[in-house]
Amino acid sequence: MKALITLLLLIAVVALWLASNYDRTGLFNTEIVKPHLVQDNLIEPPTKHITADHDTFNNDKSVVSPAENDGQLVIMTRPDWSLDNNLLSHFNRLELAAQQGDTTAAYVLGMNLRNCYFVPHDDAELAERLQQAYQFNDNGEAAAENAERYEFCLGVDKQQRNQFYAYLEMAASNGFVPAQEAVALITPEQYMHAAGYAKLERNAYVAKRIGYVQQQVDFLLSAAQHGSIKALIKLSQLHYAQTVGKDGRLQAYAFNQMIMELTDDTDLYNRYNWFQQRALPEFTAEEVEQATAISEQWLNTIKANGTLYLHNQE
Repeated sequence: MKALITLLLLIAVVALWLASNYDRTGLFNTEIVKPHLVQDNLIEPPTKHITADHDTFNNDKSVVSPAENDGQLVIMTRPDWSLDNNLLSHFNRLELAAQQGDTTAAYVLGMNLRNCYFVPHDDAELAERLQQAYQFNDNGEAAAENAERYEFCLGVDKQQRNQFYAYLEMAASNGFVPAQEAVALITPEQYMHAAGYAKLERNAYVAKRIGYVQQQVDFLLSAAQHGSIKALIKLSQLHYAQTVGKDGRLQAYAFNQMIMELTDDTDLYNRYNWFQQRALPEFTAEEVEQATAISEQWLNTIKANGTLYLHNQE
C-alpha cells in the first residue's frame, strides 16, 4: 500500500513539472498576429526602410534597435539646417560630405539651396524685389529680409541652386526622415522647373510629374512608418482630398487615428478628434473597424521602429 501511494505521489510530481515546463516554453513560442485587412485596396505599412549607417556631419540623432526599444518611442530631433555667414563658404564642405554618403550634410545643403532657389540671382533682380516690398509698406521688414537672404546666397549660381532636390532626394532615399518630409513640401512645378523638365513635350511632362508625385508619397509612407507626425498629417490630407490611392476618406480616418495616438500637442489632438467626429457618420461600423485595424497595424510598425518625430519640432 505504501509503495502504491509513493508511486502515485511520484506521478503527480512529474505531471506538475511537465505542466510548468510547458507553460514556460509556450510563452516564448507564441506568435504575434497582426490585424487582418479585409479589403486589398486599403493601405498597408510599407516595407521597412533601412537607413544608411554612415552619417557623420552634425548628426546627433538617437539610434534605437527595434529589438531593444520594447515599444518605447524615442523623440528624434531634426538637424538644424541654418548656417552662419554665406552659403558659399560652406558649400564645398557640405557637397564633399554629401558625396561621401553623409545624409545629414546632403539634407542641410539641400535645404539651404532650396532656400536660395527663391532668392534673387543678381543685383537687378534684387532691386526689383525690394521695390515690390516697399510698395506694400511693410516698414522695411520684407526689404531687410530680402537683402539678408540675398547676401547669404551670393556667389551660389543658378545651376547650383537648382540642385536642391538632388541633395534632398539623396538623403531621403537613404531613409533620412527629415529629408523625406522636406521632399513632400516641394511642389511638382518647383521640381519640374529645377530638374529642367519644364519644357518637355506634354506626354513626357505628365509622366515625369506623375512619377515625382508617386515618389513623394513613397517618401511620406516611409517617414510615417518611422513616426513622422508631419508625414501622417500630409498623408491624411492627400487621402482626404482623394488625390492618391483608393478609399481616400476612410484611409484619412485611419491616419487621423494615428496622429491622435502619437501627438503630445493638445491643440493638434483636438483638431483631429473633431475631424474624426465629423467623419464618423460617413462610415459603416465595418469600415470603422477596418480603419481601426489599419491604424493599429501601423502603430505596431512605428513602435517596432522606435522613433517619433513631432510635428512642432524643427
